[in-house]
Amino acid sequence: MSEACLSTIAPQKDLTFHLVTMVRFSQRLLSFLFSSSIVAASSCKCTPESSWWPSPAEWSALNATLSGALIQSIPPASVCYPSEPNYNEAECGYVRSQWSNSTFHAENPISIDYPTRIHNPCSPIWPNGTSVTGDPNAGGKGCSLGALPPYVVNATTAEQVSETVKWAGERDIRVIVKNTGHSYSARSTGYGSLSIWTHHLRGIEYIESFQPTSCPANGTFKAARIAAGETGIAVNTELAKNNAIIVTGGNPDVGIMGWLPGGGHGYLSSEYGMGADNLLEATVVTPDGSILLTNPCQNADLFYAVRGGGAGTFGVMLSAVVQAFETPQTTKHNFAVQALSPNITDEFYDLAGYLSAELARLKAGGMQGYYFIVGPPVQPALTFAWTFYLYNKPDGTVDSLMAPIEAKTKEQPALFAYVSNSTTAATYMDIYSHSVNEDVAGSGTAYGSWLMSSESMADADVNAKMLKEIGPHGNASNGIVFNPLLLGSLIARSLPPTYSPSTLSLNPAWRRTLSHLIPVEGWLDGMQQSVIDDVYRDITHKRIAPLRKLSPDTGAYFNEADYHQPDWQWAFFGEGYERLRSIKKKYDARNVFWCWQCVGSEALVQQGDGRLCSAA
Repeated sequence: MSEACLSTIAPQKDLTFHLVTMVRFSQRLLSFLFSSSIVAASSCKCTPESSWWPSPAEWSALNATLSGALIQSIPPASVCYPSEPNYNEAECGYVRSQWSNSTFHAENPISIDYPTRIHNPCSPIWPNGTSVTGDPNAGGKGCSLGALPPYVVNATTAEQVSETVKWAGERDIRVIVKNTGHSYSARSTGYGSLSIWTHHLRGIEYIESFQPTSCPANGTFKAARIAAGETGIAVNTELAKNNAIIVTGGNPDVGIMGWLPGGGHGYLSSEYGMGADNLLEATVVTPDGSILLTNPCQNADLFYAVRGGGAGTFGVMLSAVVQAFETPQTTKHNFAVQALSPNITDEFYDLAGYLSAELARLKAGGMQGYYFIVGPPVQPALTFAWTFYLYNKPDGTVDSLMAPIEAKTKEQPALFAYVSNSTTAATYMDIYSHSVNEDVAGSGTAYGSWLMSSESMADADVNAKMLKEIGPHGNASNGIVFNPLLLGSLIARSLPPTYSPSTLSLNPAWRRTLSHLIPVEGWLDGMQQSVIDDVYRDITHKRIAPLRKLSPDTGAYFNEADYHQPDWQWAFFGEGYERLRSIKKKYDARNVFWCWQCVGSEALVQQGDGRLCSAA
């Protein structure tokens, strides 16, 4: 990474240990004496515009306390702007080349995978001022932090996290957490916040026989102890040395600690349980700076909260112990059927409705994974495709499951072409290690989410009508700007975990879910905000509403939801929401942690300028 991307505040080396100690003590004493009255005089969180925003000397003292871990934020694409002091066209060329690479954003303290969610405050630009995503006016808008945090703590120890949280809480500064920045809702950003960057908290330990600390259990578990900065691909690559795997996200570089507390699905979750199902124990730094071990027998309420209640709101997860499994023999099946002309729409959706009704049978037979429905301009004509995995299945399983589907598809050779193939390997990682990350940081996209029950997708005709209404069309756009696309996730596990189900806050609607459907619509970078608002409204009212009508008793997925999801408390968390909110109040009554549509977020309202102010 370029040095121009980071500005580290050096510790005050000329101060004696005694003087540093006195500075720290005096700051905390002054904070104790005055911060409560300042906060009482303001209904908003402290931001750089606030009169009580810490002085440079206070930030420098915090940096000394943290042994030099404090970073003053500089957007990585600032090197592209002649008006910025670190302008460097050669370095900008590198940033432009990496902008769609999620690993690049993960390795920067503030950059995120989906900056359109925060209005692209500093996109990389070409010399003519056009952004890499096509906004011709990006150069003229300039580079700013926007909702990116002005300061970041590059945490490498639990003590640094604890000190940071206490320091920020005393000054009523919002705290956010980032590992990789792979958050569709950009929950690892926040205007005027202090960010804890956990990316360099590393460690993966395979445990052949684990028992929760001070907690009786029936038997022991294969497990992995994982530090906060690890990604799914890193963990399973390491566990492969012991012929073991854990459930991780579909994208290889998704961080475990941001993904797991919100539920967590992937290619293994239908077989082995959701990410939250498999959490055995966690170490959490709470808003008062306490470092707590949580499991069913210690701090069980907090353990319940982080096992499905979402990341970034109850504290900072430093590490987790998750259940591991013996790696299975793995078969990967690819299938795609495409209309032979863009004009074939009704017949395509009749077939798509039939395929959707077949999903329950395919899942019962062992298939699980992801599918999609796309049209022009992504594909020349309407296409239904999937990548499904099967585990420890005998030879011929795929052929047997696919026989009726292939027969159905062959009935109309003048309308459709299809491909179907499969590969089998001895271990999961023999297949999954070849997966690649999705491209990120492109033009704007709005996501929706709804969990569809088996009953809601049992009728092929009903499916066809619904999919045609909310999905892409072949010869005309069915969206505000572009054709929408539909992502389907056949990844839910119907059985609850045997491990302490009473300390699981995961939305129980997942147990009734056959498919998690995600409508997606996009817009061109630089389009007027009124157009973007129309796209979001279209997702909420045209794409999600029909799904909710078909499956009214399920909900939506916290990690991949509509940014304007109505009744989000029930949709994300179901009947457990009030219990979660009481836990939030217990551990974070002052809302040190706040994120969009997270538990307890009703207490504060995000203003147009990004400030957080009391809802009262």
